Amino acid sequence: MQIIYLDVEDDIVSIGDRLSWVETSPVVLVVPEGADLLLEPLDLVRLRRYADRQRLELGLVTADGRITAPAKGVGIPVFRTIDQAESSRRGWWRGKRRRERVGEPTRLDPADRAEIQRRLTPQLSWRQWLWRYASLLIFFLTLAILFIGVAYTVPQAVITLRPERQRVEISRQIVADPQLATINFSGASAPGRQLATTVEWRAEVETTGTVEVADAPARGKVIFVNLIAQPVTVPAGSRVSASAGQTVVFQTLTPVEVAGVSGATAEADVVAIVPGPTGNVAVNQVNRVEGSLGLQLEVRNLEPFTGGGSRQARAVTVADQERLRAQTLQQLQALALAEMSARLTESEFLARDSVRVVRIVHETFSHFVGEQTERLTLEIRAGLQATAVDETQATGLIYEQLVTAVPPGFELLPDSLDFWAGQVRDVDAQGRVSFEMFGAAEAARQLDLERVLTAVAGQEIDLAMAYLYEQLPLRDYPTVTVWPNWFGRLPYLPARIQTVQR
Repeated sequence: MQIIYLDVEDDIVSIGDRLSWVETSPVVLVVPEGADLLLEPLDLVRLRRYADRQRLELGLVTADGRITAPAKGVGIPVFRTIDQAESSRRGWWRGKRRRERVGEPTRLDPADRAEIQRRLTPQLSWRQWLWRYASLLIFFLTLAILFIGVAYTVPQAVITLRPERQRVEISRQIVADPQLATINFSGASAPGRQLATTVEWRAEVETTGTVEVADAPARGKVIFVNLIAQPVTVPAGSRVSASAGQTVVFQTLTPVEVAGVSGATAEADVVAIVPGPTGNVAVNQVNRVEGSLGLQLEVRNLEPFTGGGSRQARAVTVADQERLRAQTLQQLQALALAEMSARLTESEFLARDSVRVVRIVHETFSHFVGEQTERLTLEIRAGLQATAVDETQATGLIYEQLVTAVPPGFELLPDSLDFWAGQVRDVDAQGRVSFEMFGAAEAARQLDLERVLTAVAGQEIDLAMAYLYEQLPLRDYPTVTVWPNWFGRLPYLPARIQTVQR
């Protein structure tokens, strides 16, 4: 790129002469800041022609707004700096796209230019003036019609009405029958779904009965008498017994030696094997030696035995077993209820009283009635059944009756409908569940809106609201929103008035 710096004394002739010596392209002419160069309209045209004859790609570097626009008009690219000229190929391409016609040989004074234009403009005839005023009249009439049309059609209003309301409540006894396939409207019965499960549980309770329990063994002394003429040794633990109604067994505590003379005696301490008061025998009640020693010795107690005692201990009663069984069955029902509830659909509910035991798989108590123990345990496994009720089907039965209970001139509000199941009345052996079903809803007064909306269309807002409150059975004063609220009135078209009932 060749750069030519112009001087303030240069004119179009000297610039063209300098371009004639240029041999490389592109060429950039740098215009001095504040210089009055290339300001004549034809200067830029002649400069463009010099460049075309020389087949040069020509551009200007200047920030002078007086040169920039005319130069771009004749297709000469203009850059603010030399660096921009060297790097912006897009600026070269865009600057050459625009070409305009430049025909004034010299600059004219603005007043002279206006006079020339006035003299060259033909004068309008009366018909042209007539068409001009008619066009203006039609234009303003069209604007008026558009304004009136917009005033009629654009505004819209939303009136909030609060009709009189009454609450309607009814109840009805419903039967959920697992044997039914469809709703029986005449019999107020709905199909029920039977659920079954098997659960097991282990529980324990404290016993409430009492029994006598042996606490300490009886003790005493016996005399052994030798029946033969030989010495006899009675080892410790040898047993003797008394037959006083029932056999009571005692055993020696220490070994005893009986002399080898017929009729010789020896004394020994004994204790009852089984503790309790049965060991407290009277004098001469101990009379038998057990085992082989019974052929060599005989035995007697010369004094009564004492020390055998008993105490009161807790034991199992029939009431304990029944109480534990009832508690365990309740727990089984709770477990079955939780398991079955997880299998319900969103529209079903489970009648708690319908959960019943239908089969005992096994039942085991840890102790028998009368057995000594402080706690009684029961393990039980049972099969249970329950009836699931589809609330949607039951709702259909109650809704039919709710509709008939609506007073004349009122209509049910769908958003206010509420249904719920009450207490279970009965559950039979077949799983049929009789329960109370309740329904409630708000009933709103029916409004004749077409007549009153026609009457209030285009009326002042306050007057229209007062009229609506007087003519309609409302529980509260109506409110309105108008947009755009140009005239403080409701829309003139009833179709542009909407109502919302709450």
